[in-house]
Amino acid sequence: MGNELKRTKLGEWLFNSVNKVSLYIAYHKVLFYILSYTWGLITTLFGWIVYLFLRIFFKNKIQLKGKFFTARYIMLFDEWGGLELGTNFILAGNMGKYFTEHTKCHELGHTYQNAALGPFAIIFIFIPSVIQYWIQRLRKDQSKNKPYDLIWFEGSATYIGETLLSNLEHKDYHYYNEQYQFNNNYGANIWI
Repeated sequence: MGNELKRTKLGEWLFNSVNKVSLYIAYHKVLFYILSYTWGLITTLFGWIVYLFLRIFFKNKIQLKGKFFTARYIMLFDEWGGLELGTNFILAGNMGKYFTEHTKCHELGHTYQNAALGPFAIIFIFIPSVIQYWIQRLRKDQSKNKPYDLIWFEGSATYIGETLLSNLEHKDYHYYNEQYQFNNNYGANIWI
């Protein structure tokens, strides 16, 4: 088995296309906000409702809140990952520095996917993402899980966020290659 990620041709095309469009949007902040509040309004509006609900009713449970690039975030509860909601995201606390940084980058990437794909992001990215998360979380034999970022939309979200952070800090934050090398299914083909 080689040391390369293997996606189908369609998966690789989607990965590259969404990355290109999303990074263009990321480097044009005004365009990000215009698209998020028009084309991506469904997810953005829902995100603000959830964000404000959590700020009001869970204010004693919030471990940290802030802004990460163009997204606002809340750190809440422990050991569950993250959830992107338009221009906001929620992530778990107490995950350790590496995983917290990785999750922030990943969820940030989803915010740019929302701006790029608008309502189609719900069907082609967000619903499949939730399904994949729960399948992998509930699977009894965790060694059968494929690397989370191997599927195009998850890998794309991580790549977008890590690229932005790498460019900002002039340091390489592209962690995913190391992560895959220690997974039993490293290099396996996946459905898309």
